[in-house]
Amino acid sequence: MAQRHGSLQSLTGGPGSVNSAPSEYLMANYISGMQLYGRMSAVRRFFCLFCTFDFLFSLLFWIICVIISCPVGQKDGSSAYVTTLECFKNETLVLDPLDLIQHHVFDIVITSFCRFLVLIILYAAIHLNHVWPVAVSTALSSVFLLAKTLFYQYQESALSDGSHPFVVMLVLSSFFLAWTEAWFMDFRVLPQESRARAIVEAASSAERENDPLLPNIERVRDYLSQHSESVANFYSPKESPAASDDEDEPIFRGNRLTSLEEELRTAGKDSFQKAWATINSSDWKLEKKTSHGDLVHSKPGTKTPKIYRLTSEVDVAPEILFKEIYYNLENLPTWNSAITHSKLLQKVDASTDVCYQVAAEGPGGVVTARDFVNVRHWEKVGDCWVSSGVSVPHPDMPPQKKMVRGENGPGCWVFGPVANNPNKCTFKWLLDTDLKGWIPQYVLDQALTHAMIEYINSIRKYTPTILRKYTLEQQQQDDS
Repeated sequence: MAQRHGSLQSLTGGPGSVNSAPSEYLMANYISGMQLYGRMSAVRRFFCLFCTFDFLFSLLFWIICVIISCPVGQKDGSSAYVTTLECFKNETLVLDPLDLIQHHVFDIVITSFCRFLVLIILYAAIHLNHVWPVAVSTALSSVFLLAKTLFYQYQESALSDGSHPFVVMLVLSSFFLAWTEAWFMDFRVLPQESRARAIVEAASSAERENDPLLPNIERVRDYLSQHSESVANFYSPKESPAASDDEDEPIFRGNRLTSLEEELRTAGKDSFQKAWATINSSDWKLEKKTSHGDLVHSKPGTKTPKIYRLTSEVDVAPEILFKEIYYNLENLPTWNSAITHSKLLQKVDASTDVCYQVAAEGPGGVVTARDFVNVRHWEKVGDCWVSSGVSVPHPDMPPQKKMVRGENGPGCWVFGPVANNPNKCTFKWLLDTDLKGWIPQYVLDQALTHAMIEYINSIRKYTPTILRKYTLEQQQQDDS
């Protein structure tokens, strides 16, 4: 296990922890080598496009050479006027190979086409993963161009009327393009695809073993789903706004989402948009203020009498707190006494999953224990990490006979930065819940307000542990 961890760390740029972030440069390399759903990787598509460009560029250059040197309108030996078509026929319809090499340059176009055809068949159609085809094509092209340079009769050639510089440029450009293809396949395409396959294998292994490296794999997945696909290392990151319609496809899978997964993802995205709009809305009424400066506000809900918003500050960086709470879901009952059981039921995609939680009874047993099944979805909005949740039915966890199933409307947690203090987090929590059963509203106000205050106090007590864990992981990363 330790050896596998080390190999994955070398691939992703650091220890596989909730706090490690692979470098953007390395991540772009891995992404360009990914082959999703059997499709060609971005870096291989770029290579095939470059091979096509090689042939078309040589063809266009040759056409220009012929047109420049063609004596259009002049009489030939038979007193007939020369046309452009005649010039092209004289260049292409040459049966003697030696004459073609010595007096014409159409053979350069033929060589470029042969190189294009062989490389496209082997690397695009057959999807060969070896450097020898492009190495052989480049070597043969180089030998031919060298022979062409030595035997070409510049003064006696068909293209002798002021087109010599173009002929030289055509030879040099064909030589340069052939060697560029060899370099790109050997140093970009094959290494990046190899690294990408290693990432996929490590991710699959980590998921099977429920490895703690999973959060780092999630960063790979999220990067894939939120970045525009391009070629080689040229990627333009785009941030996902709250109302983004971009669809992130499931990564590291052999098939697409099932109908249930599509419904869950849609529910997660919809809850995110609604919760983000609600938590940033106006007309909130202050319910309680604590000595720590925590503020609990409320306002009428659409399906419940009241919804609640908690605003606090915590002495930990926003990203660290977000990852600890989101990714270490099943560790929640160890530090939050309000939750007695927390379990991940299903992963849907890079930023969406389904969880099951049991909430402890309220103070004095006024409100008995409730359980919830929620779909969670997270995105980064500006400098804030935002995680939303809403209740959904799930076949793996139907309502329990001895437990009241509560229902959560669209809610969210917002982890934002504090101005001029990157090691401090502005934490907001939107709570929209229906505990079911007949409970007086004043009792709900007291119970839910108390629960929110206890939750932020539990986070504050747990913060030193988070920081110690983060510091230890950073030290291990520096040592490695």
